[in-house]
Amino acid sequence: MAPPYNMFENSGGRGAEDSSAAVFHALRAGGDTHVWWWRQPLRTDPADLALLNTEEFRQALCLHSERDAAAYVHTRAAARRAIGELLDVVPEDIDIEKPLCPSCGDPGHGPTRLSRPEVPLAISLARTGGHTVLAVGTGATIGVAAERLRPVRQDVLTESWLTADEALHLLELPRGAVRDEVFYRCWTRKEAVLKALGHVPDGVRPDQIESYPATTDTVLMHCPGTPDEQHPDGRTAWVVRDLALSGRAAAAVAQPAETEPACGPVRTHLPGGTARPLPGAP
Repeated sequence: MAPPYNMFENSGGRGAEDSSAAVFHALRAGGDTHVWWWRQPLRTDPADLALLNTEEFRQALCLHSERDAAAYVHTRAAARRAIGELLDVVPEDIDIEKPLCPSCGDPGHGPTRLSRPEVPLAISLARTGGHTVLAVGTGATIGVAAERLRPVRQDVLTESWLTADEALHLLELPRGAVRDEVFYRCWTRKEAVLKALGHVPDGVRPDQIESYPATTDTVLMHCPGTPDEQHPDGRTAWVVRDLALSGRAAAAVAQPAETEPACGPVRTHLPGGTARPLPGAP
């Protein structure tokens, strides 16, 4: 379906900012979270490369594997197309950057941020098993994590990143696909929370973050951290939702529990389909 205006009239002008701001306010009113899931190509598409900025182009050149470079280039380009479609602007008017990590200053793993147009959309990207997932929300921050399902060794269940309750629950499950799925449910939920935070708080260990693996779909998780005016005890609360994107991967998205308006439905955009809410979403 064609958009109700000529998208290309927006490119590079104030009209793009005004249009995206209007769409953002409509999105914020509903509190919707949008999630895209796509397969990574094996070779770089010149059309993808044309959408990258100078720094992203340099990063792509530094990747030694052609497959890794193609995945990186397509991830950045496809994210621009998805966000542009959401905001009703052309992908050329979308700019994505990765600021320095707030914990260590490393430019390689800081949180992803939308820098243009100037609307407070939170975005997060994850890659696993030849696929990429993009999450976009209107809250202060968002974190998405995905992990390809594969067999889990027995000794992994006693590793220090699991809480005692998580380890006990996993050990009570039969070996095989069911246990593997629950294991990666724990993994992706914790990773989603930490990505939403943008860093690992000083002194915080993963075994201090309970993921409630016996509960499916949506959980309220807490992460310890440094006390501040908003969180006197240092604990932050997160709404974490499992994403049904593929039978071969576990995925989760995390957003602040204090988000206003409250977290609305998760709308998934799967290849070849239109946006649809997750099962059980309002």
